[in-house]
Amino acid sequence: MPYLTCSSCGLPTYIVSEGACPACGTVLRRTSPPVGPRPAETAADEAVRAKLAMAMRELGADTALLTEVRGGREHIRWQEGAGQYQGRAVPLSDTICDRLLNGQIGPIVADVEAEPALRGVQAGPVRAYIGVPFSTADARAYVLCCLAHEARPDLGDADVRFLQGLVESLRPVL
Repeated sequence: MPYLTCSSCGLPTYIVSEGACPACGTVLRRTSPPVGPRPAETAADEAVRAKLAMAMRELGADTALLTEVRGGREHIRWQEGAGQYQGRAVPLSDTICDRLLNGQIGPIVADVEAEPALRGVQAGPVRAYIGVPFSTADARAYVLCCLAHEARPDLGDADVRFLQGLVESLRPVL
């Protein structure tokens, strides 16, 4: 697989010949053909993925994401579950997380299609959303969220508290 490790932030990134690191925007250029398998995940990567898998399992979600918010973009750093989100960096204004961060929605959206504040957001197959924003000691901003392909009126405050607990266990890793 054509992965290249970013020299600025260390994120393994899929590129064929040239591109930008989805985490930090550093220009990446391949100077030789890719050799060998994708780099092994670090212990931190494994810990984050394990927490995301736990979130999916406990909340009955289809996807769990940990995104970093930087420079007006949402950088999807880690993913577990359905979809192809990891490595993408999208304008923050186009995301559900933006509405959460600016207070237009709460941490739970039981039915994305029925939420007026989300009109115009390209949510794809996402019908339900639960997310918790947080920052780390070095002031980096993140959102831990879970997505479901069906409406989820059963999500509640206990589920938000569960995600907040996961956030506390992720802070030292990040």
